[in-house]
Amino acid sequence: MRKLFYIVFLSTCLVYAQNFQQEIASLKHKLKSSSSIEKTTQLYSDLTWNYIDVSLDSALVYGNKALIFAQKTKKPILIAQCYSNLGGVYLRKEDFKKSEEAYKKTIQLRQTTKDFEGVAKAKINLGNVYASKQNYIPATKYFIEAIAYFENKNDTIASLTKGNLGLIFMEMKNYSKAIKYLEESTFFLKKSNMKQGLCHTYLSLGDASIDQKDTLKALKYYTESLKNCKDCRDNLGISTLNQRLGDLHNAQGNSANAAQCFAIADKLLKELNSEVEKTNLQLSKSQELINKKQYDEAKKLLLQIKKVHQEYGSDRYLVETYKKLTWIYLHQNNKDSTAYYFNKYTILKDEKLKATVLKQTSELETKYQTVQKEKLLLKKEAENKAKTNTIAGLSMLAIFITIISVLLYRQQTLKNTQQKQEFDLKEAIAHIETQNKLQEQRLAISRDLHDNIGSQLTFIISSVENLKFGFPNIDSAIKNHLTKISDFTKTTMVELRDTIWAMNSQEISFDDLSARIYNFIEKAQSVKQNIVFKLDISTELKQTKLSSLQGINLYRTIQEATNNAIKYAQANHINITIGSVQEKLVIRITDDGLGFDIEQANLGNGLLNMKKRIEEIQGDISIKSQLNKGTQIEINLPK
Repeated sequence: MRKLFYIVFLSTCLVYAQNFQQEIASLKHKLKSSSSIEKTTQLYSDLTWNYIDVSLDSALVYGNKALIFAQKTKKPILIAQCYSNLGGVYLRKEDFKKSEEAYKKTIQLRQTTKDFEGVAKAKINLGNVYASKQNYIPATKYFIEAIAYFENKNDTIASLTKGNLGLIFMEMKNYSKAIKYLEESTFFLKKSNMKQGLCHTYLSLGDASIDQKDTLKALKYYTESLKNCKDCRDNLGISTLNQRLGDLHNAQGNSANAAQCFAIADKLLKELNSEVEKTNLQLSKSQELINKKQYDEAKKLLLQIKKVHQEYGSDRYLVETYKKLTWIYLHQNNKDSTAYYFNKYTILKDEKLKATVLKQTSELETKYQTVQKEKLLLKKEAENKAKTNTIAGLSMLAIFITIISVLLYRQQTLKNTQQKQEFDLKEAIAHIETQNKLQEQRLAISRDLHDNIGSQLTFIISSVENLKFGFPNIDSAIKNHLTKISDFTKTTMVELRDTIWAMNSQEISFDDLSARIYNFIEKAQSVKQNIVFKLDISTELKQTKLSSLQGINLYRTIQEATNNAIKYAQANHINITIGSVQEKLVIRITDDGLGFDIEQANLGNGLLNMKKRIEEIQGDISIKSQLNKGTQIEINLPK
């Protein structure tokens, strides 16, 4: 039985600083003297999180109170946070329907406030809901989107999400990928001494070892997991580990130790008051009855378990319940019931793990791997070379037949015609060879940039971060300078990836270009929160294709224009609209900043480079600006 996908905001081990009860008492005391609705909302929200590992019923009560007060404030940020809190409580209670509804409302509210980081976090939690329901395709999609957002921004969240992705692959029986992601996550968490995360990753690695029949390794991982869960006082994690250890003792025939572990788990679950968790413990205990051949008692217990899991829609546990009922009825020689539950077991198992799900989940994960992209590029290159050779061969054959035909009629005219054709042929072949060489050089340069310069920049970032954390007492001025070097290097890596992206593409879809522009705007918004950015791209352009030169020049020009407005215009609003008029692509970048006198202004390298880029792709650019009335840059490009 799998469980405990990681919930964002729940993995920081808040109980290190003080005891749960002390923190709860302090919050309740502050609640009595609270003077504003917003402060009351925040206190109820904090109580929700402090109770989530103590009593899920209490957490739910405070979570609903927090939502009521948040709605009175009419502030989307507070309301979104309260829905997120409730989503976490419902997920712990395994009420997946209500948890899904809460997280979807969270995403909707955070999108309205352009809280892109909050949206990414909510996607992780919604992915946890889908993963818990064994709906692995949307779960994998949300996890990969979150990893892509948080990498190089928040390595802690990215690492925890990789752990979630590892759990999905473990559910799909793809142990090599599961262990890869779980070990990556564990390495980072161990280095950062994040005990709550280690509580879960070691548990998952133990489960993988059990599935691979390695009980000794499983026991080692479970022991590490239990140690970290106890350090964090994660009662749900401690309960789960005692269930696992009880199952191990049962499998070894040690019923006394199994009963002791189950008793600990039972006590903790009563405190948490989770109906589904209690039922899961009963599912583990049923195995002990089966081992003792007490089939009637085991059957009675399993039929009660089945009702609870059917009510909560816990398909993953229903599969296990059906399997055990099939086994019991088989030993009781009840053929009809055996066939009935075996049919239930196979249908539900096949429904959750059918081949198409495996294939689609794997495809989503593969999109995250850049190595496959390089292989596809090499394959395209080989196909292009084959086409070029075929065209050249057919052209030569056609020219040869033409020469023979003309020779029969006009021998003298043939001489001049043949010379011209030979010249044209050589020129065509030379042009083709030049294009092939340019393509080869471009791919070679992009590989060198990726493999050499990219790895060198990564080394610089790693070295700077090691210096910062390796010398905690370093002078603050030096530390700030190191931070600037690291940030500049990360920015350089992003620019390098954009260049490689353009070099590796013969044509660029407008969807791909739009995604990069959206990503750039998100980053600009996170840096300049006082500026309101608006990006409007017409849906009519979805099928539009651009050459690699058009794509990169257009992207760089939009970047330059936006950066100029951020740096010099002192604007409050920056709007970017992209649409089409007749047969032209029209891009406008406007701001409400200081503006300038175009006739008297000395155009800098930035504006000159923008003009040069647009002229290079047969477009035209116009700049309109007035003092204190803002600036408008318009680009017209033939489709």
